[in-house]
Amino acid sequence: MAQHNQDRYEDILKRIAERRPFGEKRREVLPQTPQERALDRINAYDCLAGLTRQVYDQWLCYGPKSLRGSAWAGVVAWAHRKGYHGYQTLTLHGVWAHYAGDDMLLSIGSRQLPYDAPVYDAGVFRVAIQNNFRIYYDDSGGPPAEGDRLHYRRAFDEEERLRLRQTLREIVKRWGREMAAD
Repeated sequence: MAQHNQDRYEDILKRIAERRPFGEKRREVLPQTPQERALDRINAYDCLAGLTRQVYDQWLCYGPKSLRGSAWAGVVAWAHRKGYHGYQTLTLHGVWAHYAGDDMLLSIGSRQLPYDAPVYDAGVFRVAIQNNFRIYYDDSGGPPAEGDRLHYRRAFDEEERLRLRQTLREIVKRWGREMAAD
């Protein structure tokens, strides 16, 4: 009897842990695209997470976040300068997988996004920016375009994934050093 009660108790705890929070919509899990698989293969999310775990004297850094467009997928971290006017420009650091013709490219770069909301409320901004930059910067978070800082672009090759992973790690470390020195 005691073992039955213990098993039942453990089953109840397991069910509680597995349930979704009250009032939350069931999250639809979309199948992974080839671009998202490429980003997984180079460990993009965990690499950018290392950037956001650091504390910087002049910068606040958030993320990472996985994003998806119709022909691309990306993992981004975003940062802005500390201080009241630091919100005016957001720096988006990321790695994207996207197609150019038949080739899937990996692009690693930085983008500068201007603040694009009609008003600024420091308290609301401070909370909202931690989870999502798109509310205030009206940008999908897509791959670097003309005028953005492109640090690296190369066709994705599964056999070269470890070298690509190392390249990403080195660029992210450089971003961290630049924010720490600034």
